[in-house]
Amino acid sequence: MARYEEDLDRKTTEVQDLKLAKSNGLQKLDELTQTYKEREEVVVEHRAMKERQRRKEEQDRKENMTATKLQAWWRGVMVRKGLGQYNKGKKKGKKGKKGKKGAKKGGKKGKKKGKNKK
Repeated sequence: MARYEEDLDRKTTEVQDLKLAKSNGLQKLDELTQTYKEREEVVVEHRAMKERQRRKEEQDRKENMTATKLQAWWRGVMVRKGLGQYNKGKKKGKKGKKGKKGAKKGGKKGKKKGKNKK
């Protein structure tokens, strides 16, 4: 009987140690599960932020392209109609030269015919 009681005490101690180890393992699992959930929330928030950022950049790119096309169209209209700085009739600045200063008009006006000096 003594051997039976020794085995029983040993097995009881072993079961208690295993229950304690299981309890510690479950506690560690709960802590790790909580940590995992917190980090998973951070990852989900980060992914959502990245997606919002990507959509905003895409929207900005589309708006920029659209604005560029609109500006090009408007400039084409202005050029074809001759409006604004693209006015065909009036030029700003110098109006051009009216003639050379000091130049004689009409060709050989100063020379007389028939008189040759030698």
